[in-house]
Amino acid sequence: MEGSSGMNVDIDYEAVTSALLGIDHSTTSLSQALSDAWSDVYRAATPGANLYEFNLAGWSFLFDFASESDAPQWDRTLAGWGLSAPGVRPRDTTYQRGYPSPNGRAKAPLDKGHLIPHQVGGDLGQNIFPQDRDLNRGWSEEGKRYRALEREIGRSSGTFFFCRLVYVDETDFPGWVELGVLRGAVLHVERFRNRFD
Repeated sequence: MEGSSGMNVDIDYEAVTSALLGIDHSTTSLSQALSDAWSDVYRAATPGANLYEFNLAGWSFLFDFASESDAPQWDRTLAGWGLSAPGVRPRDTTYQRGYPSPNGRAKAPLDKGHLIPHQVGGDLGQNIFPQDRDLNRGWSEEGKRYRALEREIGRSSGTFFFCRLVYVDETDFPGWVELGVLRGAVLHVERFRNRFD
């Protein structure tokens, strides 16, 4: 897997988390270790990265505010993470309908995907990204695995999880989506293809 500069963007999640989870089971330490790993890999592959980590409605986000530094890449979210909070929530359909449509940016139809799934409390704004419709809706084989992980995240409150977007060019249309969920002391991570151009 390569990013826009041709640099490898894989992360050895086992190496990042194994020593940490063996001695420190706090999700705060895990969050910091992951954020540091994502930032290091992204900065190495993306000159001019202007990264901000912030909290919004109980979720943490890592965001490249590239327009502030005149970098060539678009402003874009790199990752979102936190503890699941399952529950029924009404969708803000007016806001979501008014959010720019990603359609027309790929041959296949796209959805307005969510890093933090709506079913566990994910909201809008920096949480939305262009997502392959078959992946988002569970219509493809990868999509079935993706949706199964989202359902696992949504089954119980307090489950630590993350969604990381891996970019392959300067746009905000990720080539890959990673979902990770903490299962006891093991961080299970899967990567899903999001672009087919």
